[in-house]
Amino acid sequence: MESHLSRTFSHLPQPEARQMIAVDWSHTKELTTYDGHKLRVEDKKALLKRLAKSSGEESIANSKSRMRTHSPTVILEQGCPLSLIYDILQSGAEVKVISNRSTQDYRVEHNIEKTDENDAKIIWQLANKGAHLTPVSLSDGQVMMYSLYHQYCHYQKARVAMMNQKKAHLRQYGDADMLPYDIAIDSLKAKEQGLLKQLGKLNKPLVSGGESTKRIESTSNLQPPDIKGLGERLWIGIVITANPKDFKCLSAYLRFCGLTGDVIESNKYNRHAKMLYHLLAEEIVKQKDSKFRPLYDKFKADMAVKYEGEKKFRINNAALNRTATFLAKEIYRYCNMKPM
Repeated sequence: MESHLSRTFSHLPQPEARQMIAVDWSHTKELTTYDGHKLRVEDKKALLKRLAKSSGEESIANSKSRMRTHSPTVILEQGCPLSLIYDILQSGAEVKVISNRSTQDYRVEHNIEKTDENDAKIIWQLANKGAHLTPVSLSDGQVMMYSLYHQYCHYQKARVAMMNQKKAHLRQYGDADMLPYDIAIDSLKAKEQGLLKQLGKLNKPLVSGGESTKRIESTSNLQPPDIKGLGERLWIGIVITANPKDFKCLSAYLRFCGLTGDVIESNKYNRHAKMLYHLLAEEIVKQKDSKFRPLYDKFKADMAVKYEGEKKFRINNAALNRTATFLAKEIYRYCNMKPM
């Protein structure tokens, strides 16, 4: 198998003007990259640093010479995390995506063992042999949604922090002038609302299968499941942070979202995804969803027995966490039941 790949690579022309880097990504492991010469197993931070350095050096060379040079091109499989695409684009590199079936089909056809190293080499080979590659830019719909959503989160955190500072000021100094705090809070809240409106506009073509979605994913999106309390803001957050279509199995999805015991102990999970599902669990309790509110009530009764004598907030949190797990299962199954 290795000799087959080596023979194939040796006959391929090496790109001169633009460095091409194939990346085999994973939610749980480090990235495996291949540039036609060297295999690397590295974390995202190391890759981004290397890409930024390469882009910067080429920009300097371009300013001193009339010869046109190019930033590196990174090849990723469709379905890769939006956070990875966004960060690579921000580093100055170009991003192109290849069909998520190409690597598998090639591996089966040539009887090649499935490893991260082999997949990275195959992606690089297919890209150089003329496989269809779709360019992705910061202006693509889902990438823009990723950027806007995380801007929204930052403004929201800033507003909450300012509200807490206002309360602390009142406690310390009593009847003080709160106008500066109020102006800042109102300004941040207006920015949040503006970003939510932009996200809503972008979300409409994406959930109906717009072309901008197809640049990154091989399938189209769909409307959220009918869960009372699952509003547009939470749905967009879940799709951007923990899209169920990006995971091959339910157990991997639950681990990524921090909804299994083993990852809680290891702390290897996405905290934002866990927070979103916890918020969704709180919302279905408030909105009294016909399916999940009775489930929460049952879990709360069970937890009251399990944690007898504990404080009420611990019992409530345990019930919410259990409910969040079932909500994640529901959303995963819903998204993978239909084309998304």
